[in-house]
Amino acid sequence: MRAHNFTPCMAVVFITLAATVLIQLGYFLWKLSADGQPKIGGAPVWQVIRSLATDWRWVLGFVMTSFGWVLFVQATALGDISLVQPLMSAGDLLLVILAVVFLKERLQIVEWGGVLMTVLGAVALAWNAEVSYATSFNTMHLQILLVCAVLAGLTLLFANRWALRPEVFLALVVGLCFGSGAVLTKAMTVAYSAAGQTVMTWAVIVDPLLLAVILANVFGLILLQAAFQRGRAAVIVPLQLAVANAVTVLAGAAIFNEEITALRAFGIVLIVGGTALLHLKPSSVKQGLA
Repeated sequence: MRAHNFTPCMAVVFITLAATVLIQLGYFLWKLSADGQPKIGGAPVWQVIRSLATDWRWVLGFVMTSFGWVLFVQATALGDISLVQPLMSAGDLLLVILAVVFLKERLQIVEWGGVLMTVLGAVALAWNAEVSYATSFNTMHLQILLVCAVLAGLTLLFANRWALRPEVFLALVVGLCFGSGAVLTKAMTVAYSAAGQTVMTWAVIVDPLLLAVILANVFGLILLQAAFQRGRAAVIVPLQLAVANAVTVLAGAAIFNEEITALRAFGIVLIVGGTALLHLKPSSVKQGLA
């Protein structure tokens, strides 16, 4: 059942945009701190943890992404995951805003094309926004998707040992992790909504779905940090976003019985394409993140 009320629908959009801004700022700070950190996979675990915990940029990034995740949970409780997760990709525009406003960067024509496509894609998704009241999901399809994601991720990590550009394989696995985490988050909110409860309760702490969400996101964050240490954010960010979007759109239709309208599909394509163009010719601010 769906409610077509303008105010709640816009709430989904605004909460999602606030979530992605916080998370992108966190990623920005993590990338700034990545070069000075011990290399994940090459240094002792305790040394990596201590270095991260004493770096104010990484800690502040963690706080921002945590608050962003809380908002993301709220957005998934109100709206379709096939809308919320792709709309999160619009946060990539934050890098462009940082470049133009604060560093006085001038964008290339292809980058302005990416900006326009991303904005139009976000508008299309916002126009197609609906408040959803899903009361169930297909458990078997969820299990199949997770098994496929795990197998694909393990295969990519194995192949990464011989890769010339390891950040590409790591970015793909990061996308699988974050996409799976988003799908599990939606499943968790649906389960609590069906029971007439809110997910923001102490009971969620012992929920196995929350543990699965945490594992997927923590593993994704570790691999994201490792990818940032090995390659350019301009490659890593759009790749992981594209994979995460593909996972959630597929899950929206197959697991949560969401309707992928033509307008929503068009918006998703615009955002993915716009994000790719934004990173095709990175400006100096993005080279600084590379």
